[in-house]
Amino acid sequence: MNPTLTHTDADLSDLSDLILGPLELGWLRPTGRVPDVLLAWENGALGEAPAGLAWDVVRIPTGAAWETVRQLRAARAPLGPVLATPLGVDFLVTPGSADGWNAPGSARLPDRTLVLLPHPDYAEPRHLGNRSWIVRPTGTELTEGPALRDAYALARATAETAR
Repeated sequence: MNPTLTHTDADLSDLSDLILGPLELGWLRPTGRVPDVLLAWENGALGEAPAGLAWDVVRIPTGAAWETVRQLRAARAPLGPVLATPLGVDFLVTPGSADGWNAPGSARLPDRTLVLLPHPDYAEPRHLGNRSWIVRPTGTELTEGPALRDAYALARATAETAR
């Protein structure tokens, strides 16, 4: 008889400690994908989690990312995880806060889009699969859509002024 494996939150925390060292998974837990993501990370791969459950994703052009992060910090706005990808930079935002997103050169990813996540230790300049965290995921804090829209607009204006 094969026992059925079930995992409690405590088991998953212990598992992540054994595999990767202490991790804060509050940002990932609501996706329901923690065991799968931990297994991928254990194997040196990218984890997959769908947008639209625990967080929505807004993608902006790479060239505006650092200034957008700077503007968010200057405004003392909540700043959640920010992920550099080959297609742009993904901001994890509070669900629903970027509904109706309409800013030039950027897009809110559709719900259920699989986001490829490197382990949080892959922060700039370290990359895995051409991905790296600009702002590492910690806790459960996420960026708010309106604050991101304002910061992105200021970053674009700053870039226009510099030309």
